[in-house]
Amino acid sequence: MWDIIPQSGLATTVVDFTDELSLLTVGLVSLVWFAAAMIVLAAIRDSWSKKPQSATGAASTSTDHQEAA
Repeated sequence: MWDIIPQSGLATTVVDFTDELSLLTVGLVSLVWFAAAMIVLAAIRDSWSKKPQSATGAASTSTDHQEAA
């Protein structure tokens, strides 16, 4: 068996990462919110870009029906 020489103060040493972890948490939460906002903006822009195309398609269809009549 190994004999370990006890060192004073080793067992009572506490490393506190609270400040560093809180900064990392804030950064991670901010990054997630930013990514979610970008996804929402991309969806809105895609939705807006498709609306004029469907209206144009409906207008050309009604024109074809008028010509046929």
